[in-house]
Amino acid sequence: MEMTREIMYEQFKKLKSNPEKAKYLVDLKEMKQKTPHVFRNIKISIKNFNNLIREWESPKPFARVLKEIADRQERESKLEAAKRGD
Repeated sequence: MEMTREIMYEQFKKLKSNPEKAKYLVDLKEMKQKTPHVFRNIKISIKNFNNLIREWESPKPFARVLKEIADRQERESKLEAAKRGD
């Protein structure tokens, strides 16, 4: 059986808690390591799995990433305002 993106997303959506999601990602990572041909049509690396697992195991998943994005947007808007002379 070949894994597709749709199957992965569908199964991931069914999971309720963050530890369940992290466990599912660990299982997918192990499957990719043992049987890479199953993932031949999906471009995801072991490093990507590790990053996702780390985020879903954290107390507030993606909080750091969202804060970095918000900070960057705020800096960019201040820079734009300074260029306009506001």
